Amino acid sequence: MLGSITDALRRAAESAAAAILVIIFAINALEIGARSNYFNHSFEWIYEVNLLLSAWLYFLGIVPVYYRGGDVTLRGYERIFTGRARDFYRAALEVVTAGTFGALAWFAWTLIELQLPFRTPGMRIPNALFTLPVLLGLGALALVGVRRATNLVAGRQPIATRPGDH
Repeated sequence: MLGSITDALRRAAESAAAAILVIIFAINALEIGARSNYFNHSFEWIYEVNLLLSAWLYFLGIVPVYYRGGDVTLRGYERIFTGRARDFYRAALEVVTAGTFGALAWFAWTLIELQLPFRTPGMRIPNALFTLPVLLGLGALALVGVRRATNLVAGRQPIATRPGDH
């Protein structure tokens, strides 16, 4: 069950990040074209929208990176342990990491509650939308960490990759 959830979260995060990247590229190309000597115009909304989309891109884009173990990890201490002891050590790190991500997600939720009445000055974008990707990304990272720890304790790879999971 946890495997299906984290697999779906990874796929959703990858798809959303890819779509957001296309949108960022398109609106910036629009701005560059509009600023040319021919049109001599700038869209005021692009700055705030770029900030919002960049936050979503970063915090959703990190989910597949962590999922695949492409993040920076503490490997030095692993040399001390061998066999199952190494797996339990790595699982303990994953539990601590998942707990940290979970706590940060809780603080993101608290911040969203505080931000609900506020909007950006230009486009009137709800400030909570800038923090929502932090909450979603951290929640997904916590679940992936739990899955990685569970797999390690069970003697499996942290995340077993299958064809198409690259």
